[in-house]
Amino acid sequence: MFSLFRPKTAGFDQIGIRTDWHCHLLPRVDDGVQDLGRTVRILDDMRRAGYHTIVHTPHFNPELFPANTEDSMRDAFERYRENAPSTLELKLAGEYMVYDGFEKRDMSQLLQIEPGKVLIEMSYLYPSATMEQAIFSILMAGLTPVIAHPERYLYYADTLDRFDRLHELGAQFQLNLLSLQGVYGPKSVQILEYILDKGWYSYLGTDTHSVHHFRGIVQNPFKAKYLPQLQAIAR
Repeated sequence: MFSLFRPKTAGFDQIGIRTDWHCHLLPRVDDGVQDLGRTVRILDDMRRAGYHTIVHTPHFNPELFPANTEDSMRDAFERYRENAPSTLELKLAGEYMVYDGFEKRDMSQLLQIEPGKVLIEMSYLYPSATMEQAIFSILMAGLTPVIAHPERYLYYADTLDRFDRLHELGAQFQLNLLSLQGVYGPKSVQILEYILDKGWYSYLGTDTHSVHHFRGIVQNPFKAKYLPQLQAIAR
């Protein structure tokens, strides 16, 4: 018998995600996982949750992580991959903070989440003054900027048209799966629903920093109304 009552919540397993485009599992390089054992536990959880490919995105932020360069991360990733046997496909990219002067970098040297796509971020406390210049520089290098977790930039909740501007400039957006549960508050939900309804999210990421973080994503429900859009984005 057809039910008139639609479910109010949905679960992670209904999305159909196969690739994590954003995580911090490379041990001891940033504020993410700090030992290989915990990374292996998370990778095993990810495999059982249906993931096939994990794109590692360590922070590139000269103020907080000055030792992180493209070469040092490649070296760390190769050592890690040799010691972290997994049936998953493991890839290396980066999450780049847009700081004052970032726009002057040689964008061709940036580690990409997939060919032609660069993951960038701003502070959670204040917007990057040079974000538009950074987007322009990335585009001029023949690449596309992907802005990480825009729903966490709460200072834009009262000026949602700022996301229209970033989209018009050519930026794409990556959604953090934990944000679906409303853990960052009502302003975050407001931003998330605005961008989701516009159809502007192109990537789904866990932004996993710990075992607890990833298990929270998999185990806790979110609003069922999000599911069709998420399924359209998932790959």
